[in-house]
Parts: sequence; C-alpha cells; structure tokens
Amino acid sequence: MRKFYAKMIFIFLAFLILKSQAFAFQIPTNDTRQTAFQLPLGPNGNYFSKEGQFSANGASGDGTYYSRWGSRASRSVWFKFKAPASDKIIVTVEGQESYIQLALVNAKDEELASTAFGYPVKSDQLLFTGLREGEEYFIVVDNPIEGKPIGQFTLKFQNYLMTTCTQPYVLALDANGKGRVKIDDLLSEDCYWPCAGVECSRELTKSNFSCNDLGENYVTIKGVGANGTTYYGTTLVKVVDNIPPTIAVRNIRANITNGEFVKVDPKNVILWRCGKIDSSPSPNPVPGAGETQFFQERPCAKDNCGIELFELSKTTFTCNDLGENEVIARVVDKSGNEATTKVIITIYDLTAPVAKAKDATVYLAANGLAKADANLMDDGSTAGCAGYNASLNKSIFDYNDLGKNEVAFIVKDDRGNLASTMVNIAVEDTLKPVIVSQPAKMYLNENGKLEVRDAKALAKLCSDAVIVVRENWMGFEPDGSREDEFFQMFSKQEGCTKDNAQISEFWTEPREFTSANLGENEVDLFVSDMSGNYTSTKAKLTILPFDTSCKKELWAVKSGDWNDPNIWSNKENGEAIGVVPCESSTVNIKGQKVNFVIEGEVAVKTVNLLEGSEPTELYIQVGSLKVKEAISEKGNVTLKQSEIGKLEVIKE
Repeated sequence: MRKFYAKMIFIFLAFLILKSQAFAFQIPTNDTRQTAFQLPLGPNGNYFSKEGQFSANGASGDGTYYSRWGSRASRSVWFKFKAPASDKIIVTVEGQESYIQLALVNAKDEELASTAFGYPVKSDQLLFTGLREGEEYFIVVDNPIEGKPIGQFTLKFQNYLMTTCTQPYVLALDANGKGRVKIDDLLSEDCYWPCAGVECSRELTKSNFSCNDLGENYVTIKGVGANGTTYYGTTLVKVVDNIPPTIAVRNIRANITNGEFVKVDPKNVILWRCGKIDSSPSPNPVPGAGETQFFQERPCAKDNCGIELFELSKTTFTCNDLGENEVIARVVDKSGNEATTKVIITIYDLTAPVAKAKDATVYLAANGLAKADANLMDDGSTAGCAGYNASLNKSIFDYNDLGKNEVAFIVKDDRGNLASTMVNIAVEDTLKPVIVSQPAKMYLNENGKLEVRDAKALAKLCSDAVIVVRENWMGFEPDGSREDEFFQMFSKQEGCTKDNAQISEFWTEPREFTSANLGENEVDLFVSDMSGNYTSTKAKLTILPFDTSCKKELWAVKSGDWNDPNIWSNKENGEAIGVVPCESSTVNIKGQKVNFVIEGEVAVKTVNLLEGSEPTELYIQVGSLKVKEAISEKGNVTLKQSEIGKLEVIKE
C-alpha cells in the first residue's frame, strides 16, 4: 500500500513540474504583428491596462532593428490602435527593471518613432506627434534577451488635449524648490470636458512638483461624467526655476610647487558647505528663563534646486601670476540661473630646488689651472619661477687634482633654498712640457763609466718650474680668493724649461757613457710631466774624467749615490768637481739625500748632517762606512742604515 501511495505522489509532482514548465514557456497571444493586441481606446482616446496585464515572457522576435534600439528584436509583443483625434500621444510601459525597447510603426511597417535607454529601467515612454485620425498603427514592446526579463508589465496609452480646453501651463518653483497646480489652472473657463454640470468631476493625478520635475511633465486629468463614465486626458505642465542662486566666496592662497603652475579647484574658493554655527549657551535676558543657544547660518553658495556648476574665470595660474589675482567666481543652477562675484587668489612660488648635473672633464691650461663651469654641467635643474644660480664647491683645479674628483653641484634659488648633488670632474693634462736645453758637464766614475740618471742639469729651468711634488692644496676653493694668488708667478717666464703641471723626469738618449765619450757629446734631452706628456730637444753634454785627488772638505750639492762624482763639490752650493770622499775628507750633507751603496768599506774623517730647506738624509744601504773622528747631526736630519749596511765611528 505504501508503494502505491508513493507512486501516486511521484506522478502528481511530475505533473505539476511539467505543467509549470508549460506555463513558463507559454507564448503570448500578441507575439506577432498579425496577432497584435487591439487597444480599446476610451471616449477621449486613452487606454490604461490593468496592472501587470501583459508579458513578454516566451515571446519571440523577428530580428527587426529600429533606429534608436541597441539590439535587434528578440523578445517582442505587438499592439495596434486606430489614431484618435489628438495632437500628441504618449505610450508608457511599466514593469520590472530590465532593458526595454519601444517602437511605433504604420500599417506599411514604416518606423515612425523608437526609443531605448541602453540600460535597465523600470519604465520607458514613447512620444509622437502627427498621427492621422482613424488610421491604424502598431506599437512594438521588445525585452532583449541579453538582460533580465521584464515580467508582467502595464501599458498606458494617452492623448494630449491641446485643444480649447487646455494649453501648456508654466509653473515657477518657489524659494523652497516647490510648486503646486490646481485643475482650474490647467483647464480654460469655457471647457466643459468631459461634461457640464455639478454631476461631472475632474481631478489631477499629479498636482505637486519639485526640482526633480524641471522641464515638461505630462499630467493625466481624470474626468467622470454624469453617466458614471470615466474619461482620461493629458496636458502639459512646464516646471521652471527662475530664482538665481546666492554665492559666497573666500580669498585664498595657492602655491606653485612644481615650478610651472598650480590649479585651483573652484570649490576651494566658493563656499558650498552650508550649515549652522551654534554659540555657547548664554543667560536668557528674561530672569529665571535659563540659558539660550543662538544659531547663525554659515555663509555659503546655495540654490532652491541645487547648484550644478561651480566655476572660476581662471583656474590655472603660472609664474606670470605671482601675487594677487582678481578672479570672477560663478555658480549656475539646473535651470541656468547664475550668480557671480569677485575673489582674490594670491599665488606664491614654493617650488623646492632640484639639482641635476652631469659629469665633466676639464683640462689644465698653460697656467696650470683648469676651471669647471657649473652652468655647463647643469643637466636640467629646477628651482621655481625666479630661476636659480648654479655653483660648485670646487671649481678651480691644478696638477694635484689630476684624475677623478667628486664635487658638489649646488643650486640656490632666489629664496636662499639650496639643493645639491655629487658629480665627477675628471682633470686631465694634455699639454707637453716646454723644453730649453743648456750645456752641462758630467764626470765619469772611478770605473770610467757614467749613467745619466737625472738629466736635469741639461735643462734650463724656469725659476718657478715645479719638479718636486708640493703639498696637496686641494685646488682653488670659491671663497673669494683670486686665481692669480694661487700660483703667484707660475708660467710667467719664457725661454726656459717648464710645464703647466709638474715635471716628473729628465733623461737623455743615450744614457750611458764611457771614457770613449770624453769631451763634448750631442744628446737627445727628454722632459716628461706627471701625465706622461713629454717633449725632447738636442743638448750638449761634456764628459770629464774622474778626479782621483783627495779633498779635505766636500759638500753634497745634489741628491744621489755616495760614489757618484757628480754630486760632490768643494764648497757649499758649488758645482760638482768629479771627486768622491776619501779618508781625509770632511763630508757635509745639507738639504740632500745621499745613499751609501758600496761593496766593501770606505773611510772618511768626519760626517756632518745639517738641516736644510729640503730634507737631509744619509742612508747606509750596502757596505761599511767608517768615520775616523765623529758624526755630527744638527737639526731635523735623518741617519739610518739597513741590515746589510754598517756605520762605524773609529777614533785613532
């Protein structure tokens, strides 16, 4: 028995499901033009369907495309009517929010009008003027399948009574954005529609209007005749707003921060946030009445229907507008009513400077200096409206700066604001030394040989020629010093050997000589600077024999080796005489560096180390130096020996 009831329940549920599906896909009776629903227009050419009377569910479409539609017909129902005696008709469709497309065609299927919003709406309306009374027309309601179905919808067909009964009525809104019409405002005195007498009644479906109704509004008039018949008519109410807005502004300051312009928002100038300002509670003037709080409306721009446009006559300000600018502020409401006033906008330039620079290479000139130009190194720096000055924390360079130097590139604007970035300035020297030779003589050593290690004697030197590396002065700093004070006499002399930087080496070709070269020899003299630039000229070198005599007193007049006869003279600052110290010699070294490199041993009488303008040094590197009497060290001098060098004082 249970199985029987279960089977019956299953069959009943299946029947309900199949029945619901059949209803869901039922095709509307007015699915095509041939089966269009005939609108039964009333006595005055109006038709109001029951709410939700029609549906497009299950409807088909013939793919027709009308001019104002967004897509071809895909879910359409049709209506037909005979045109009433009217100047204008209004067709309204109301349903669920969906895509709605409407079209009006004549009996020849020619389009007269069409409309479509292009987005989901709950209602759509089609208006047309110029129908021929008594002729047949068709209305197409299409619900595109791309969107939600419209479901059940209501259709309204109204005509517009532009007759002796009614004319378009203009309603001006009040200061609160409100307006009201009465039936007598819309119908003329001699209008007896729908009938005359006290038995007839007339009423409006809409009598109150607001800012949302600005423009044309088609209003339905409902009339009931003496016989109880209901009539509908349509008239036009034009809602207007003639009240201009009020405007309130404030003077403001705007800052240029990008070096070019600033944009001002009208709402930063026009006061648009309305409200009330409350006071602190104060005693009521009436004794015993407590306290009262007063309220004051905040000044602002306002309108009875709201302001649509906030505008300034000028919103973009550039460097040409620095200072005060008189500008016109303007507000416009929905109806085009406007109000204007003047306002002052003061423009300031607060652009922060930005330093951008590129690396550079400078070359030492003949005077030994190189100058870097900050303006040529500028690579797009900015500093606001008034411009800027560019500088370097170091702009003058000398031979001490050869190579890469990291320097600060500085931008300073007219307000004293600074910005900087680091750049590399490469200092190079491409000028060759100037060389002028002079005759010189040199002595062979005791072995009859000569190796020219320093050919400076063959060069006629300028008195200010730089040969020894000076202390690193770090170049010229832009602190007000004069460039001509940096090197007082550098490169002022002519007819002598010099360089714009520092001379590093003198040498000859050939370098080695023997007794076969005694007498005058023409050699090639070379001079190079510290950048490797070099030049050469011919020079006369006289080779003299070694002097074997023993001198009682000798002075080192050059730096060099102990056994080099070209560094010793018999008097201070004298010329070399081609001898070397012997057992009876008193040796004086002042402002020179002498290296003792001898196989075996050498004896002298006395050694005096004296402080000079240049360092004084005796370095016993190889061999043994025996001093018979004493070694004297006066002042800041250096006496040193290596592990294989030996210094002895022997008193006989």
